[in-house]
This record gives sequence, C-alpha cells and structure tokens, in this order.
Amino acid sequence: MIQQGFAKLSRNLLLVAIPLLFDLLSFFLGLFLHGFSGGSKMTLKVNLTVGLPSVSELLDRTLMANGVHIDLHGLSLTGLALLLPLLFLLFSAFLQGGFIGLLHDVAAGRRATLDRFFRHATHFFARFLVIQLVLIVGVLLAGTVLMLLLGLFGVLLFMISFLCMRILFVYFEFTVVADDISLGEALRRSREYFRNRIPETTTVIFANLLSSLLFALLINAIWTPPVFLLCMIAYDFIACGLQLALMLTLLKIREKSLPPLTGEETHRMP
Repeated sequence: MIQQGFAKLSRNLLLVAIPLLFDLLSFFLGLFLHGFSGGSKMTLKVNLTVGLPSVSELLDRTLMANGVHIDLHGLSLTGLALLLPLLFLLFSAFLQGGFIGLLHDVAAGRRATLDRFFRHATHFFARFLVIQLVLIVGVLLAGTVLMLLLGLFGVLLFMISFLCMRILFVYFEFTVVADDISLGEALRRSREYFRNRIPETTTVIFANLLSSLLFALLINAIWTPPVFLLCMIAYDFIACGLQLALMLTLLKIREKSLPPLTGEETHRMP
C-alpha cells in the first residue's frame, strides 16, 4: 500500500503542494513574530498524523504560527495573540476537508484538481471545524486535569492514552469524507473499519509513527533554518504519501467488510 500510495502521489503533486504551502505560510509568519531562536535539542516525539500533515506537529518549541503543542511541561497555545491561532484554526479546517477529499479522489482513481479541492473544502468545512474545536477543548481539559492530579505521570498517561485513541479511531476523519456522514456516525463506523483492518493498516500506522519520530529528532537536533526548510519539504512529501496509503487501506477495508453504501451514505460530491 505504501508503494502504491507514493506512486499515486507522484502523479498528483497538488496533494503535496497544499500542506507545504500551509507550512511555509506558518513558518514565515512565525519567523516574523517569534524569530528563529533556541538551540539544538534531543526530542523524542511521536505523532500519528491523519489528514493534512504539518511539520509544526514535530516541534517542541514556539516557531510556527499555527498549532497546539503538547510537551512534558504541559499544554500551550502558540502565537502572540489569540486572533492568529483562531484564524489558523479556521483555515486548517478548510484545508483539512479539501485535502482529505483529494486523498479520497486520488485513492479512488480520480485526479487531484483545485476545483475538486475547493468543493471538498467547502462541503466539509463545518464538520472539520467542529472536530478541531472538540479536539482542542478535550486535549486542554483532559491534559490539564491529569497534570494537576498526577503531575508528570499524568501528562505521560494522557499522551499514551491519546495516542492509543488516535490509533483506534485512525479512520475517523477519512470516514467523514469517504462516507459523507455525520460525526457521530463516522465515529462509530470508523471503529468498525479499524476492527476489520488489514495487515497493511498496521504497516502504514507504524511507518507514520516512525517517520514522525525520525523527523522530530532530526529537526530539533539540527536547529538551523536551512535544515528546517529541507526537512519540511521532505516530511510533507513523505507524510502525504503515507496519508494516501492509509486512505487506500480504508477503501480496501470498505470493499471487503461492508456492503455497498447507498442513498445519503454514499459520498457524492457535486
């Protein structure tokens, strides 16, 4: 699946351009606001990306203008003002719907086009905005409560629990788009998809986790702008290929384990 994902990605480079342009915008805006400060660090950070990838997920410091970062010292919202993270939240929800919609198109044998991207982004914007808001509030509340009650152990417990839940519902966002259903139904159905997972699912998840670990180590250990930009390009390309491979596994699971969808359950974009 991974080889097939990268083969399809090489013929649809628009999938790479979207997260890369988003990361470049966030980087240069963050550079203007914060500067490129700090030194090299040894960082062990594992992240399971689902949907739009961003190199900001791998950082353990404030640089990018977008994102909520979780580290061993607690939770922090990046950005000098509340307005900027809010704007990036809206923008990323829009991009997420469009990006995952294109993943589904390419995995199903269609071409990735800007017209399709904007149709998907508009159609799914509200649902992904709700997902991001619920996720941020849930992370902040759960992480803060566990940190106050259990200290460092609580933070570690939260991070492990969050990763386990992320794996169990790894197909959630993809199901929202592929089946075009409500969030509640997508949550239930994505769990069923994971129960019916194929061997390639584990392979793609492991590759995703390993990729994030290696790039987080490299970026934070060699903390210079040229290395950061090169790693950003490489990470976004590899992450997009793995996202496409994960979407391919979902389509294979749907074909094998569930009857054909009909009526409102079928994903029909205008």
